[in-house]
Amino acid sequence: MSQDLSDQISLEPSQSWLRGAHTPGIVLGSGVLSFAFLVGWWIAFADSLDGIGILLSFLFVGGPALGLAWGGYRLERSDIDANRYGRILKWYLGSGAIFLAINLVTIVFSPWHNLAGNISWAHFSLNAGAVGGFVVGYVEASAIQREVEVTADTVRAEQLEDERALLMYLNDLLRHEVLNSSQIIGGHASLLREQYEDERLRDRLETIEGESDDLVGVIEDVRAMLDANRGAETGSVDLTAVLEAQLAECRAQFDDVVLEATLPDAVAVRGNQGLQWIFSNLLENAIEHNDGDAPRVRVTVDAAPETVRVTIADNGPGISEATRESLFERKSTNHGLGLYLSQILANRYDGTVGLTNTGPDGSVFVVTLPRASSPADAPESNYGDPDSS
Repeated sequence: MSQDLSDQISLEPSQSWLRGAHTPGIVLGSGVLSFAFLVGWWIAFADSLDGIGILLSFLFVGGPALGLAWGGYRLERSDIDANRYGRILKWYLGSGAIFLAINLVTIVFSPWHNLAGNISWAHFSLNAGAVGGFVVGYVEASAIQREVEVTADTVRAEQLEDERALLMYLNDLLRHEVLNSSQIIGGHASLLREQYEDERLRDRLETIEGESDDLVGVIEDVRAMLDANRGAETGSVDLTAVLEAQLAECRAQFDDVVLEATLPDAVAVRGNQGLQWIFSNLLENAIEHNDGDAPRVRVTVDAAPETVRVTIADNGPGISEATRESLFERKSTNHGLGLYLSQILANRYDGTVGLTNTGPDGSVFVVTLPRASSPADAPESNYGDPDSS
């Protein structure tokens, strides 16, 4: 072992002592030891003590000793950072020593009439000074801890505000620049494909159009996650309005699918605008993977006192066991987020989403969300606004 390493190891105990890492144990142990000394004092001077003397010694010497033991126990379970233990230990040892020294001077020049009294006096002085120093150090450390926590909270709040501003900027950038450009590229490719009869050219234009549509889908998914994380806290949203809006969009897009729904007049859940993407992805998944002659999807809402359960059932071919294992994982071969996004958003709102049943007669997905206080708390619905999606 090298000399440097040996020096480092040999210094570790003293450094630990200087930092006060063992302060709770020291204070607790000294309190117990002090009370044990008091018991020994009772035994040693039993012949010269009466009931009043024992009671007073218990109150003025034993009480502080037990207080120290409790203080050490409490310190170890407090939220005070261990790095501040050293200052508490200095107050504890310093005050005890100073108060004892002052009283020893008095004892020397004006002693009590017997040895038992002088020992008890010194014992009381040491305990009282130690208790006072511990209390001062504990209060000071608690105040510093609170100040540090307040400062940290302020810094975190500022960081969150900066992050929200960045998210809003990225959302606007995706919406007004990248998304619009992608749609323009896809639109021009579609127009050119209709104007030319050359099959090779049409195939390439069709590829451009398809890639543009995929890019638009990815942008929408990313924007959904940005919207969901735009605020530090979620609010209250009328889930019925969200589902009705998503069902209306699916009916307009997939006119060959029967969409049925059993919805309450209104039910408020905790969330924000990102909720729509959970159900958009689940509905599109149920529809696009249903190759039956008469595809059907049914949405049911069951509201409990604490949660709201949304069931989305289809009559598709079911999901294979191999696919089930990675159903909610992000796909590396497809940049679209799909069900992975639904799960991320459900977790964001302290909810869950999962596949509860699948087979040749169809699949059933269930979304559970925390219920909000009342629908009246929900913000005005703006799902019909193109800029909100």
